[in-house]
Amino acid sequence: MTQQSHAERDKTMIGKAAARFLPSRTDARKKTRRGALIALQLVLLVGIYEAGCLVAKALPIDLPGNIVGMALLLTLLATRVLKHKHVGAACDYLIDNMSIFFIPAGVGIMGCFSMLEDQALKFAFVCVATTIIVFLATSYTVIAVQRLMERRARRTARTLDGAGLEIEA
Repeated sequence: MTQQSHAERDKTMIGKAAARFLPSRTDARKKTRRGALIALQLVLLVGIYEAGCLVAKALPIDLPGNIVGMALLLTLLATRVLKHKHVGAACDYLIDNMSIFFIPAGVGIMGCFSMLEDQALKFAFVCVATTIIVFLATSYTVIAVQRLMERRARRTARTLDGAGLEIEA
């Protein structure tokens, strides 16, 4: 067994300690790539939003541009012109950080609190009622999607069974 000098031993110990606390180069590269991917996908989403705003201005009826943009995004995804992989990372990022987007709205409400004081009971009722409506709409949507997925799985199983193929569970 060879003897290490104090300097070599210190280098090794510092390297091990740094490796524990500092990200490796591959981790940094992965995070950089993911950040660039999210940025590009956000640019794509903003472009679709802007296209929705332009379409909304061209329409003879008043529709919010963001709603038209979301309908455009849904159409692109449904027709598979745009795939989930093209916007998925940015959407996941936005959903993960959604609470940050509610802060300006909350601060804005607090800035107008003097106007809302007289209407506080009505405001609270509207908040509770809309929360219940959102919960119900979400639960029924989840139930409907589960039923559709089960029906699709049964149809696929029957098709595969009719073709004489074995289904692995």
